[in-house]
Amino acid sequence: MAVNTLRDPEIIKKLRAILDANLGNERFGVQELAKEAGLSRSSLHRKVHAYNGNSTTHFIREYRLQKAMELLQKEDLTVSEVAYQVGFSSPTYFNTCFKEYYGYPPGEAKVRAISKKHKNEISDKPYSQPPNNDRIKLLHRKLNYSKRWLAVLAIGIAVLVTWATSFYLSTSNNSQAVENDSFSTKNSIAVLPFKNWSGDSGLEYISDGMTNAVITRLSFVDNLRVIPFTSVQKYKFSDKDAPSIAKDLEVQYILQGSFELSGELVKFTLDLIDGYSNTLVSSEDYTGAWNEDVFSMQAAAVGDLISELHVDIKSNELIEIEHLPTENKEAYDTWLKANYQALKYTKKGMMNAIILYEEAIRLDSNFIEPYINQAELYGLAGASFGLYSESEAWNNAKKLLIRANEIDSNNLNAKVALNDGLYMYEWDFDTMEKCYQTTSALKVFYCLQTGRYEEALALIEKRLATNPTNSVAIALKTLAFSLMKRSEEAITLLNESDDLYSDDFIYLTLASRVYFYLKDYESSYALLNKFMHIYQERLPIVLWMLAACEYQKGNIEAAEKYVEEIKNKYKEEASGSPAWFLALYYASIGDHDTALIWLENSYERHEMEMIWLREELPLKPLRTDPRYLELYNKVGFPMPPNPGFPMPPLRD
Repeated sequence: MAVNTLRDPEIIKKLRAILDANLGNERFGVQELAKEAGLSRSSLHRKVHAYNGNSTTHFIREYRLQKAMELLQKEDLTVSEVAYQVGFSSPTYFNTCFKEYYGYPPGEAKVRAISKKHKNEISDKPYSQPPNNDRIKLLHRKLNYSKRWLAVLAIGIAVLVTWATSFYLSTSNNSQAVENDSFSTKNSIAVLPFKNWSGDSGLEYISDGMTNAVITRLSFVDNLRVIPFTSVQKYKFSDKDAPSIAKDLEVQYILQGSFELSGELVKFTLDLIDGYSNTLVSSEDYTGAWNEDVFSMQAAAVGDLISELHVDIKSNELIEIEHLPTENKEAYDTWLKANYQALKYTKKGMMNAIILYEEAIRLDSNFIEPYINQAELYGLAGASFGLYSESEAWNNAKKLLIRANEIDSNNLNAKVALNDGLYMYEWDFDTMEKCYQTTSALKVFYCLQTGRYEEALALIEKRLATNPTNSVAIALKTLAFSLMKRSEEAITLLNESDDLYSDDFIYLTLASRVYFYLKDYESSYALLNKFMHIYQERLPIVLWMLAACEYQKGNIEAAEKYVEEIKNKYKEEASGSPAWFLALYYASIGDHDTALIWLENSYERHEMEMIWLREELPLKPLRTDPRYLELYNKVGFPMPPNPGFPMPPLRD
């Protein structure tokens, strides 16, 4: 931004000259500026305040940002390079300040400067200003015109709580594969996590909730490919520009947004960018009262977005899109808070989320989403995180899901969650055989668990056609390859994907498992250690592979420490199927008798992982043992055991 100094007082010109000389010095602040100008701090403040009404701190920061704008528009520098040149030690903090001042991220500075189509919208002046009455009246006229979109974005985050739901809640029947032989980015969009510019980190739940609300509703449109929330989360604090992200995710459009809340006044700014040409397609502000206008603002935003994308809406899609979850704004707000806590994937976050879901239900007993989300969260908390025993978790979840189905017997998500719970926790193969192709989120897992490899692979390929960057789909594809003995293809895909998803909870657990099955123990061990470093949750599914990898390397003592840790979890009746994973460990090192003892213990505890009994590769050597066959029949598989060839132990 060019600075016009013609009418500036001499002292302001002097201060700017001093700042210019010290622009790259991040430690040059108020005290240093006062000293260089020969003024006391109080005198400096009075002169700056008299000039523009701001503090000296704001004056310094704004001057740095103005110089940053000049560099971004005229020089071929990255955002990080500019940040350091104008005295910001943190590119992330620079992004925050820049967006707060100009109203859009620094990565768009050059785009806005050269965009002729939108030259009247582009200004070097900050536009983050309180709305006037005319703007609000115009907004309400627009909302009335868009009445059919009411509550388009009323649904917030669908909690992705197991491997399967992380993969398939984002691949419902509403989101179809692109029907062509080669992947195309046409009619595709990634909605990046909205930035919280309210100055209150406690409001992150709103920005994340709104992001996922947009994604969820756009996903109902058949001919629009939408990247799921879990795949865009990593860009929340990224300084990558729109074209780079579009290339990463293989999409045509990028939607960037921000959120501000001051008292009861809320403002959303949405910028739609063409990733091919790096041009701004549209930039819109939506402003109103949080407790009164939130659904209407959401409706107007999505209506405008659909119009800009030139996407046709079918009648059946409209039925889904126009769903209003609750008229109770407090219940809705509480639900968003619960979803935000749940997606932290920590024990504390889960406990907080359960309390908040219960509060949302208390506020509106017919609000169906908190029932489903809380039930799914019980599943994760019981299956892996040890907050409840698996039986206690399922009993709690089952009651919630039965009630959800009573509230709305046609709700697909409620049906799916109940069917999948019956399968995972009660081993109800009869129900799953009937519904896995239509009303189950576990269709890929069920196909793999029952030996239907080709069917599973076809489902995975269909998902990758709509979202080629889905980390869970990629990991499941490598698992399918390993079960199908297509080892080279599995290794190639893993090597291509490891760096891209090195901090992804689900990818790390699945990919490390595949490496282990393929006897690439070093790669498996590396991913397991990344998991432990990032998440610090000591889950049996991770501990048993660490133990087996240590055993393979000859570190028997280290292996036994991990084994003892799993045994302690079993003694404590912790969730996460500890007996099952002890069985896998002993089978993998060739101690088949001990493995069978732990399999029996797993059966008696009714551990969820027993549904992998037919296909789990370390158990291949046991498949002809009468004790294994007896357990297999008691679990209730609908087909004969897998006759596959035994897998040799890790160490001869």
